[in-house]
Amino acid sequence: MKKQILTLVATLLLFSCSKDSAPETPADTLPPATTTGANTAGCYINGKLLIPKNGSPSFSGTPYGLKYYYGGNFWPNKNDYWQLQISNNKDSNNNFGVVLWIKNMSTGNGDYLVGQSNGELYSLGPNNNQIFAGITENGVNKTYWSGQNAGIIKITRSDLGVGISIYSGTFNCTLYNKDNPTEIIQITDGRFDFNSLTLNH
Repeated sequence: MKKQILTLVATLLLFSCSKDSAPETPADTLPPATTTGANTAGCYINGKLLIPKNGSPSFSGTPYGLKYYYGGNFWPNKNDYWQLQISNNKDSNNNFGVVLWIKNMSTGNGDYLVGQSNGELYSLGPNNNQIFAGITENGVNKTYWSGQNAGIIKITRSDLGVGISIYSGTFNCTLYNKDNPTEIIQITDGRFDFNSLTLNH
């Protein structure tokens, strides 16, 4: 009997050690708000964490979870539109993303008031700054637009020059379902920090 108890204890200890030594997958977390060109971004959508994840390109049009675009006249004085897409493309049936769109960034760092979205990208965007989101849950797609005075995109770093292209900032916004305007979502604790010369390279 004593031998059986010792064997049982040894087995439990072995199982315990094996369990503790198994590698753990770190939980997703919101990245810190930095200004170093760290190629990070994220926010909460109604309390649910969004960080960029590569995968199926159903929202952003590319497999990349963090993508940056700008207008043809952006260089060298930022006198054109600026666009950042943050999306989780890992699961095509349950993915979501946010687009930040500034009509003209020639004033550089500072607060950019978010206005009425038209849901268009690139040069087809509205005559004001906008944020919009696409959410797919269980294969059902919903699109959310910003309204007038819906939030702020704050640019804290916008270094554009020879050998440098770093953009950092924060954002918060209220969006409404374009097909059901009474349905509201909150974008909170948004931040981004990327170097376009190294992003997705």
